[in-house]
Order: sequence, then structure tokens, then C-alpha cells
Amino acid sequence: MDSPTIRRLRNDWQALGTTPASGDACHRLALCEPVVERLEAQTAEVVDALSPSSDRLSRNEAAAVIAAMLRSAQLDPLIPRAILQALIPGVLALSRRVDIAQGPWCALDAFYADAISALWELTTSWAGTDRPYAAGDLLSGVRTRLRTLLLSERRHRSRQGGDPDALDNLTASIGSTGEELLAAALDDAAGNRLKVADAAVLYATRVVGLSVAEVADLAGLPAGHLRRRRRYAINRLVAR
Repeated sequence: MDSPTIRRLRNDWQALGTTPASGDACHRLALCEPVVERLEAQTAEVVDALSPSSDRLSRNEAAAVIAAMLRSAQLDPLIPRAILQALIPGVLALSRRVDIAQGPWCALDAFYADAISALWELTTSWAGTDRPYAAGDLLSGVRTRLRTLLLSERRHRSRQGGDPDALDNLTASIGSTGEELLAAALDDAAGNRLKVADAAVLYATRVVGLSVAEVADLAGLPAGHLRRRRRYAINRLVAR
């Protein structure tokens, strides 16, 4: 399903993806990345080849191209833009995995605008990194950020409505929520009783509301390892 935000991106890319500058960007990318060179295509054609409806590349081949584009994204500003364009189908699919009505979005287009903004931020932040599963990592990161917004909105609504069943399980006190108390305790303990990395895992799962699996995806670490570090952090935090 399209929206004004998605249509603007597609219209913009129709003009941008066929310019000489776009061709130059693709040429520079192909010189560094053999998987792109083998396509023998201009930037717009590369994006078209990555489309799920295209029969040109297998799923694994498409994943390798996205990984190559992210790895060399710092070569030219148009490369991150091409990554964003290629992942629009994945962004559209996210609307079926997030309960938009429970979030802070007044319309589907607002949801897509936040998703695109998160995708662009992650793409530019991770530019130059080697991620074999770059497409999945990027979309997982976007979903995590959208879920964080969703959970924040749910908490806000539950506090306004006074529904105790929907409130956090953390103990609250006058003037501070349980989240705020835990965040303050973690800030105090980090670097003292706790390693900063261990405090970060506990903060992400108990304050931000992410699952261990989502934190593991973002950190690139095994979920089992993070669960052990979280248990250790809890034991250290409550130790006297």
C-alpha cells in the first residue's frame, strides 16, 4: 500500500536514479564491489534488480548486493539513497507487523514517515560497516525503533487512563516512574558496580522495552550471551 511519503520517494528516485551523477556513483561502487560490477547496471537498474518482483537476482544474491552497497556507502551520497529505495518493500511490509493503531501515528503515512526516517538514520550510521545480512539488519533496526515508539505510546496511554494492568511491572514511587528509578540506578551503577555494557543490556530490556532478541540483533551478539549478562547485571544491581 502506497502513501504520500512512499510516492514522493519513488517519484524522486525516478528522476534521481537515472542522472549522470547516479551513473558515476554506480561506477565507483562497481570498482570496489564485484557483486555490483557483475550486474553491469546503472544505479536505478541495480535497485530494480533488488526488487522482490524481479527475477534477476536470487534472495541470497540480492542480500549480497545490499551488503556490498552498505559496506561502500561512504563512496557517494547516492549509495545510501539507493539502499533506502531498495528497502521500501521491506518498509511497507513492516506495517503488517506493527499494531499501528496502538502507536503514536495518526495515519499510515505518519508510520511510513517514521520508518523511512529510522531507515535513513541507520543506513547513514552503519555506512562503511560489513554486515552480511545488511537488509535484514536494517529492517530489524527500523522495526525495533518503531516498536519502541509503540511501547512508549502504550505506556503513556495507560498512565493517562489509570489502567494498572497495563502499567509497567516495575515498582513506581511518587514523582518517578519505575523506569526512571531503574534508569537512575543503572546510571549510578554503570562503571562502578556494573560494566557499562551490562548496564546497557538491562536498560534496553527493562527501560526501553526491547526484547533480548531485538537487542541481540542490534548489537550483533548472541541472545544467550546477552541473557547471561543481563542476569549478572541484575544480581550486581541488587547486591548490597
